[in-house]
Amino acid sequence: MKDRGRTLFCLLAGGGDALTGLLLVAAPELVLHLLGLKRPDGNLAFLRFVGVFVGCVGLAYVYPWLLFDGESRARRIVSALEITAGVRLAVALFLGVAVASSQLDLPWVAVGTYDAVVASTQIGLLVFGVFQDED
Repeated sequence: MKDRGRTLFCLLAGGGDALTGLLLVAAPELVLHLLGLKRPDGNLAFLRFVGVFVGCVGLAYVYPWLLFDGESRARRIVSALEITAGVRLAVALFLGVAVASSQLDLPWVAVGTYDAVVASTQIGLLVFGVFQDED
């Protein structure tokens, strides 16, 4: 049962980012609309580039299940969670500062808050050993 919970967490956290990244690449205006943001002037290539990054963060959660088994997988899951938690905290901090300094619109706070909550959850789960295999 514990393995199902870990798998579900990674699929939800990673799947959400992978889907968001794909949508940012394929339909960036839809994502902007869903976030309540106005379309920036000019080409959306930079927003699509961000989508590639977001999608790759999402895929980092499922990578351990695609290629590795057993003990190697468990170590890689922990590594993926440590890395993605750091990335999410950096994104949350950046967005918080950018919104506070009026460089980005207020709806970006939702993205930063989501990343901060997921990162904090990951850190908590790691601290309590949820992603460690029992011997």
